Amino acid sequence: MKDIIYYTILVLLFAINITWFYKARKDNNSMYYVVYFSKPLDWILGFFALTAFIILIVSIEPYIPDFLKIGIFSLLDKDNVNGNVAILNNSSSVSPIITIFICLFLVLFFPKAAYSEEKTFRHGIINFKDSILSNIKFGLIHCIVGVPIWIGLCLSFMGFILTIRYIYEYKKTNNYDMALCASTSLHGKYNIIALTIFILTILN
Repeated sequence: MKDIIYYTILVLLFAINITWFYKARKDNNSMYYVVYFSKPLDWILGFFALTAFIILIVSIEPYIPDFLKIGIFSLLDKDNVNGNVAILNNSSSVSPIITIFICLFLVLFFPKAAYSEEKTFRHGIINFKDSILSNIKFGLIHCIVGVPIWIGLCLSFMGFILTIRYIYEYKKTNNYDMALCASTSLHGKYNIIALTIFILTILN
């Protein structure tokens, strides 16, 4: 019974997002269009941003103190301060069907999530000084989904890259909404690329 409810929820969420996607695919103002169909150069920028982020975390990970490696999963696994890593290492044991549904849901959910985060943490910013605290908050908010504190802080670096994209577009257009769409485009594409690499990693 529990499995039936779980799969029903997944199917409903997937159906809702497919409906949103179908209605919004030709709407230039929709976040689906912004992320998937506009600004193709942002796919390349997103890949390089993700590469820079990976290089950053790999470079500094050996020097991170244990208290910054605390995350939701490591708190649940008190014998392993890197509990998050253990969860990822066991991801391949998850049912392929569940994995597919979750990944499809995330692909459809990312545009709205990216827009929501950009509107919360970057909308209205016109200089880098004003973005420092906002970018730190942006990084740390990801700890809610289980990433360790130090990864959250490193995500502030990605927030800075998104701020560059936002401010560049604002200075070019003098329009906050267009700047918001630009940073949302890069943010959403970055998320999709990261999810794709994660899937390929756990499948190998």
